[in-house]
Amino acid sequence: MRTRLVRIACLFTSAASAASAAVAVLGLASSPALAEEKPGPAQQGEKPSSAAPADGPKADAAAPPGGAKAAAPKTSAAAPRAGAKKKATEPPPPPPAPAPARVWLVAPSPKGPWTLRIDNEGERPMRVPADVRLLRFEIDTLNKRTKKTTRCAAPAGLKPSGFPERRALLLAPGQSYVEHFDPRLLCFGKDEAALAGGAVVRAWYGWGPPPKWSRKAPSPPFAAESTDDPPAFAPAPGLAAPTVVLSYGLPRKEAAADGAGDAEPPSAADHEAQPSADKAPQPSADKTPQPSADKTPQPSADKTPPQPPADKPVQVAAGAPGEPIVDANAPRLELTSEPWSDAASPRSIVVRVSAKNAGRRPMTVAIRSRMLAFLVVGPNGTTVCEASAPTGAIPRDMFRTLKPGASVDLSLLLREVCPDNTFAREGLYQVRATLHANEPGTALGLDAYTAVVRAKSSTLLRVKSAPEPFYATAPRAVPTPKPEEGEAPEQEDGERP
Repeated sequence: MRTRLVRIACLFTSAASAASAAVAVLGLASSPALAEEKPGPAQQGEKPSSAAPADGPKADAAAPPGGAKAAAPKTSAAAPRAGAKKKATEPPPPPPAPAPARVWLVAPSPKGPWTLRIDNEGERPMRVPADVRLLRFEIDTLNKRTKKTTRCAAPAGLKPSGFPERRALLLAPGQSYVEHFDPRLLCFGKDEAALAGGAVVRAWYGWGPPPKWSRKAPSPPFAAESTDDPPAFAPAPGLAAPTVVLSYGLPRKEAAADGAGDAEPPSAADHEAQPSADKAPQPSADKTPQPSADKTPQPSADKTPPQPPADKPVQVAAGAPGEPIVDANAPRLELTSEPWSDAASPRSIVVRVSAKNAGRRPMTVAIRSRMLAFLVVGPNGTTVCEASAPTGAIPRDMFRTLKPGASVDLSLLLREVCPDNTFAREGLYQVRATLHANEPGTALGLDAYTAVVRAKSSTLLRVKSAPEPFYATAPRAVPTPKPEEGEAPEQEDGERP
């Protein structure tokens, strides 16, 4: 009996386990994920016929529960995207026109005066900085051996750091700004050698453009900008001038300048050392009688024989009266000065001069700094810095013996010699030195050398900072010169040369 009960219980247990297994199998088979991944044989056989109804439930499942009304927000959300695409496809606004400003550089000779000209070729007015110190050059010297590029620009102390408001000029259509300047103001010192015939000059006016990789708009200061609001054209940080090739000719006014240098007004010491023409003795009736006809005729007053230099001894030959003989071996002084000097302010202006015995015999001479006189030609005009008068009280040890070829170097602060307002303005000056060796040493029993010696060349001086500004007057606009006129209009009196 007990054995039967055990068998019946085992049967019920096996039946329950079989039922649970069947339920599990049916649940797994009803899972859509497992049905898709591992279809049974029946599903594989019915796959072609059940493909169409399978799409239907998926489409129904993808549809929103609200039907067509719920689909409306989806279409409305897509509308802005379409609008954004339309905006992106619209063409960008055209860029503003470039500034209609034209810069010209007129260089008739390598070292003569040059001309800067800025034209307004547009139909609207513009604002430009009328300042030549904003120019910079790149000069290519065409040499057979080497090709060198020299860059010239105003130094930091002389060039404006920003837009020079005092030099702001409004140019109407058809107007220009014209200024004459010396190129050595920018090509100073050793860079002056680049100003030669055949050199190629590329000029740039204003400030440099932004880098090519930069996408930002140009920022001020500008070399040309519109005066309208909104602006009529795009501002230009800088303007490029056409390339210029320097000629081999001389400046038109070089001969006149040399003549003016020779005819410079003499100083008071010059009048003391050398007799002037109006002080020459004139023959009168109560003085020495004129020679008779049987003697050698004297030259007339209007045919004065040529006079030798003041620093060379003269001897008259016995058989040739009136014809001077110059002793080329006699001791004589030659004065030279440094070619250029760059000063930060008038207080630091120093000129160095060298006096050399160019003769073939030794000399005894007294040379002091106070014996130097200077002729200064600058923006404010011409100034004469006088030398000291002879004192006759120089001690014996101040006299020195210069052998042939020996020299004496002198350095002098021009502010100690020249008037206070001589270098009151910034800019370029020409300084020419003159030595007045006027101490004969007679009281000491010496036969010292005395003469007035002028330097062979002048010193080019540039003053970066001074009490007065670089320009004395405000800029002005002039009508644009026509091509057939050939030359730029001259500036009015009072403007900087």
